Amino acid sequence: MKITDITLTPLRTGKNLLRVHTDAGVEGWAEAAGRNVFGAYLEASIKPALVGENPLDIGRHWDTLALGKGERFYKLPGAVVGTIDVALWDLLGKEAGLPVYQLMGGATRTEIPLYWSTGSGWKMQPEDMLELVKVGWDAGYRSFKIRMDWRGWRQDINPEKDFQMFKLVREFLEPPIYLGFDANNGYSVSTAIQQGRRFEELGIDHFEEPIPNWDLPGLREISDALDVAVSAGEQDAYRWWFQNLVALGNPDILQPDILNAGGPSEVKRIFDYATTLDKPVMPHSPQAGINSMASLHVYATTLNANRPHEFSTEFSGPLDEVAELYGEHVIPKEGTMFLTDKPGLGIDLNEAAVERLKA
Repeated sequence: MKITDITLTPLRTGKNLLRVHTDAGVEGWAEAAGRNVFGAYLEASIKPALVGENPLDIGRHWDTLALGKGERFYKLPGAVVGTIDVALWDLLGKEAGLPVYQLMGGATRTEIPLYWSTGSGWKMQPEDMLELVKVGWDAGYRSFKIRMDWRGWRQDINPEKDFQMFKLVREFLEPPIYLGFDANNGYSVSTAIQQGRRFEELGIDHFEEPIPNWDLPGLREISDALDVAVSAGEQDAYRWWFQNLVALGNPDILQPDILNAGGPSEVKRIFDYATTLDKPVMPHSPQAGINSMASLHVYATTLNANRPHEFSTEFSGPLDEVAELYGEHVIPKEGTMFLTDKPGLGIDLNEAAVERLKA
């Protein structure tokens, strides 16, 4: 089997459908972000490296794209490598007639609880955030996270409003309902510690990205000072950064993103590394669709994956269109994802819907 082409189809859902085509008629699918930027990598680096190659040599292709091994010296960004890696695992599963989670060692469970993630708290009042949380509650979710989306360049803008927002939501979602808080890099070290202690008094299940992701010594200060589980890693690429993240920042929970970290191949390695440290993992991949299914397949194989997986409608596009494109089973039911035993990532691509939803 040989790769004959790799194509991008822009969709009105905001995603770009990536297809790895082969001379055997088997395809692998993923979703690529940033049509123009990814398209440039695709034409200049990815297709010259992969067209004509055996798509089943996933590890070798990962090394070529991520590490520049062989005659090509690419060293592409993690999210670019991750997109191709998702498609190649999907293709391998279809060729083998097995779901990806089985190819990765087997699932510890195929029913995975999700938490309802809702954000842009920085521009809301507490009552606005509560209304969004109630939407998730009415949809059957029983685990939640509220996100401030402050970013590092809006540092310490309004921590008191953030606290009042968390307090109001916590009063609605009384313990033991799971509730996390994501500062999205928005605090300084001292503010993060102060906020974390106040959150602990109310009951908080994890405190995510309290400071900018490059401040690893600061992250260690926060993790050491607080009892709440501090989480980080969604922006980070490749296992060696996660080694530095643990060695210097030592968060309690590792949160690789299925694309940013380098795809299923690399996320599986990061999860295995986490098990040696007895650290829980909690992936960042909130949107419904192909990439989310890839994240869930890897997560399903991991023994220390005991917390709920993220889900947000904010990044998914209309869920009825996602279901039309990929099948109803890619949409959560009552706050839970049910993985099937369909080959690959279990996507039922509707070609008529692809044509109708072309951008």
